[in-house]
Amino acid sequence: MVNVLGPHPLCAECVKTNGGLVAVSHPQVHISAHGKQSCVDRGIAGLMVHLWEVCDTFSCCEDDGGVAYVVVSEETRPAAVDFLTRLGLEPRIEGGFVWFRVPEYPRLDDADDVARALYGPRQMLVTLRIDENGELQLEA
Repeated sequence: MVNVLGPHPLCAECVKTNGGLVAVSHPQVHISAHGKQSCVDRGIAGLMVHLWEVCDTFSCCEDDGGVAYVVVSEETRPAAVDFLTRLGLEPRIEGGFVWFRVPEYPRLDDADDVARALYGPRQMLVTLRIDENGELQLEA
């Protein structure tokens, strides 16, 4: 049985594993992170890359009437709510869905932007030395 929920197709791999679902409402991108992979709505792909570190999801939507949602396993729902709270997304649980606001910052389509919001800017520690020729060298 073919299930078409919108004009945006899933990738061939996801079509094989999604029980007949072939297209959805929002543009899709296939992502892989933390041992999981799936097509997800492009608008929250960066969020999903990090969210999968703490929870298991079954579905997501980047925009449903001005808010987004994820459907997570009951066991990992508290971790998902905590994660979304740390991002300031004001999650609420309703009907088994975890709904949250879509912010201007961080951009939920950008995994690096989500990481900066969670952990702050990345810092790099380097060691420089002067070699035998008097030249400055970066130590590996």
